[in-house]
Amino acid sequence: MAIPATGTSWRAGGFADTDNRFYQRGGLAAVLVRDNRGADTDISPWHAGPVRFWSPFANDGTPRKDLFAQVRVNGIWYPNPDPNEGFWTVGAMSEDGGPDRAPSIKQDNAMILQSNFPFDVDLTEEGIVVSFTGVETVKPMMKRLRMNLPLSDSDGDPIVEDPGTENFSIGKPTDVDSVDRQIILMFARRKAGKFIYTAEGYGLCKLTNIGKFRRSKTDPDAGELGFTVLPDPFFISKDPADPTGNEMIPILYNEWTTGEAWDDMNRIT
Repeated sequence: MAIPATGTSWRAGGFADTDNRFYQRGGLAAVLVRDNRGADTDISPWHAGPVRFWSPFANDGTPRKDLFAQVRVNGIWYPNPDPNEGFWTVGAMSEDGGPDRAPSIKQDNAMILQSNFPFDVDLTEEGIVVSFTGVETVKPMMKRLRMNLPLSDSDGDPIVEDPGTENFSIGKPTDVDSVDRQIILMFARRKAGKFIYTAEGYGLCKLTNIGKFRRSKTDPDAGELGFTVLPDPFFISKDPADPTGNEMIPILYNEWTTGEAWDDMNRIT
């Protein structure tokens, strides 16, 4: 485009336009975990065609009510009697131990004799570690998560013990295999009296860090759990370079955004 003959003011030019509906902190947060069982736990947002394949939200933009393998009714935890997605909630997290996503990037700079600045650069490694500190560590699911034990059998049926099981005991085997997990991070924040919901889906993760557990008068008996995100061969979505097309590509993770406050920003009325 050609340079215009005249300009405008800072405000009229849009340089002062801000919108705190795009700002996210605090609010509500939840961590959902289940075992990865290949194609049976495919959380791809899209498959070929214009119809969504999977989402943690219902078609009306609110969180799904069929996600959990276990539900609480009148203070008692029961296996969910209805068909569900088999996720488990981590529950309460420490005040500073909410979901942490730590990306890492390594690069190789191509240097030349004639300059002290990189002539070119190539990324040689990328990664993400998802961490959180759940404080409900008496929960059998949390014990299994820390011990790197499965939450379900090969058919997807839950094997986690019920809270309140008489003389409950569980031990960590010395020859346990690393368990593949899936993690969904759910967030909600109220804006102008309405909710914006966001979620992040990590199709394949493995436990790679267990923080120190310390029990004191002021500290919960809990440690950070860190999961390295890995490529899942079943996790695909539309190519971001061609969002209107039907070509599917592998993805490492996905983000969803919905809710009434989000809908209010739509230019289509």
